[in-house]
Amino acid sequence: MRKVTGNRRMTEAEIRAIVDKLGSIAEVLSNADPLEKAEIFRRVGLRLTYHPGRQLVAATVQPAECGFFESVRGGT
Repeated sequence: MRKVTGNRRMTEAEIRAIVDKLGSIAEVLSNADPLEKAEIFRRVGLRLTYHPGRQLVAATVQPAECGFFESVRGGT
């Protein structure tokens, strides 16, 4: 299995696999201890910025090379 890199467009199957994987992560995070959640969010580079005038929270993620997507793509 290889990591998706460069400017190559992801296939529909690759996107579906990522969404499926993220769905299970969301379930685990919803039940996780708050301190564990904070550490996970820190490691993936999650940053939340609140804009009170618009009552809006902007979320950005700047993950380091962590290999999360290595197991998503099928063999070629």
